[in-house]
Amino acid sequence: MQMLQKEVSIRAPLEAVWNAWTTKEGLTFISPESNIELRIGGPYEWFLHGEPDDEGKRGSEGSHVLDFLPQKMITFSWTFPPEVPELRYADERTQVVVLFDEVGEGVVHVKLHAQGWQDGEPWQRGWAYFDKAWGFVLDAMKQHLESR
Repeated sequence: MQMLQKEVSIRAPLEAVWNAWTTKEGLTFISPESNIELRIGGPYEWFLHGEPDDEGKRGSEGSHVLDFLPQKMITFSWTFPPEVPELRYADERTQVVVLFDEVGEGVVHVKLHAQGWQDGEPWQRGWAYFDKAWGFVLDAMKQHLESR
């Protein structure tokens, strides 16, 4: 499968957009709780609203920071949702790269690339899920940061 790509321009300072991806405080717009350590190999876990799944997970437990360049790029592994149990409980992951480009004073262009997709019906369902979910995350971030 190809790379899933999403992008958005946000009228906010670069530091605020960066923090929205890399800090517990910044992520509260989408994840009321998170476990993030901005270091290679550090946890990159979002805990979402709602009840835990069949294994007690509430989000992206087990995801990690793979690489980062401050205020330029973060790459992390990412788990699958309970809606795709074949991949979630097999501990399959994709890799997500988020790029930050300050294109003007107070405007940041964010590009998200999810890669590492494999063939098969569960992977197609995962793709369909994240095609919507990552778009939702970027829209929610834009709305949150631009309303401040």
